[in-house]
Amino acid sequence: MSQREVVIVGGGLIGLTSALELADRGHRVTVVDSAALGSGAARGNAGFFSPVLMAPLAGPGQVATAVRSLFNPLSPLRIRPQALPSMTRWGLTFLRHCNAGAFRRGQEALAALNSGMQARLDRLRALGVAIDLTPEIVVPFEDVAFAERFFEDCVAMRRFGLAVPDRIVDGDELRRLVPALTAKVRAGFALPGNRAADPRAYADSLIALLRARSDVALIEHRQITGFDHGGGRVRAVLTDAGRVEADEVILAAGAGIGAIGRMLDVRIPVIGGQGYNVALPVSDGLKHPVIVEEVHAVATPFADRIRLGGTMEFAGATPTFDQRRVDAVLRSMRPYFDLDWDAAHDTWAGSRPMSDDGLPIIGRPRAYSNVVVAGGHGMYGLTLAPATAVAVADLVTVGHTDTDLTPFTVER
Repeated sequence: MSQREVVIVGGGLIGLTSALELADRGHRVTVVDSAALGSGAARGNAGFFSPVLMAPLAGPGQVATAVRSLFNPLSPLRIRPQALPSMTRWGLTFLRHCNAGAFRRGQEALAALNSGMQARLDRLRALGVAIDLTPEIVVPFEDVAFAERFFEDCVAMRRFGLAVPDRIVDGDELRRLVPALTAKVRAGFALPGNRAADPRAYADSLIALLRARSDVALIEHRQITGFDHGGGRVRAVLTDAGRVEADEVILAAGAGIGAIGRMLDVRIPVIGGQGYNVALPVSDGLKHPVIVEEVHAVATPFADRIRLGGTMEFAGATPTFDQRRVDAVLRSMRPYFDLDWDAAHDTWAGSRPMSDDGLPIIGRPRAYSNVVVAGGHGMYGLTLAPATAVAVADLVTVGHTDTDLTPFTVER
């Protein structure tokens, strides 16, 4: 296919990675964002590249968790009562997928989409993207029985071709990997091939690479006001600064993708789920990223900080910052780590794009022959950005992709 004018609506991890992939294949690309490129959740996540840990948010037990969260502001999964009216339709679909069968099918679909992750990361690194991977992710536990159950869940991911841990180790052996872990930790394991990288460096390097290219235009702080479309095609993206002509349009607007879709009468069932993080000073005792499943929180070592993150909060279209959520993350993680807890700083909150069944939405909507939707990646935007970018570029360049996108279709 000849060179095309591709307009990407959204400059987050998915939009920026797709822009580089499309430009590298010879297309002219324009990225339009209503805010600064790489803002939103692009820089604020835990930085995990974690295929073994990927699973839909909708799963067994989440119905009871969601109901309890209405009355507990500190629940790791929190639904604020005022958000309920705006998420009724989304929530009904979510509830229908909170079962073991849908959960397993979702895990399988995510694993298939992300197969070949390391090769894609190597290619992005060769193109100049900053991907400095940490040592392997460590999963510690106080409750040995919980550790054994979670270990079996991880081992079950082998059926999807993923590398899995070969054994559980005791707390002393785990502390040899992560000296900052306290005596509270009695068991755990490392996840082979699951690592982390600083998402700030990833996003900033992408933006720098794209700015340096003559075949890429980056437009920030411009509102999308509509689309010039007809006959099943979009001719231009309309902004408050004028129109941007397009042969192909990619919708990758993160948590705002639903509103963009409505401008084209395309339903994209994605709402914002707010996450929080806070920084601690770096420590020689923490070089591995750590996920503490017992409290649903993570600690990721970057060059200038340890990022602690966790929680999923549905708070409506205009969420407010709740310091109690940050305090809850700090309080829940403190017993597990010997760190400089008195030096916590630089709190952050941002909205992740959550689909109603917990799977990304990738593909062409039936109503348009030159539109691709790429959104709803939830907590796995960084992990899935390379695979999504390849799928998007395949659809634009050759009209199909080797990856089975059936589980991710817009009208599923």
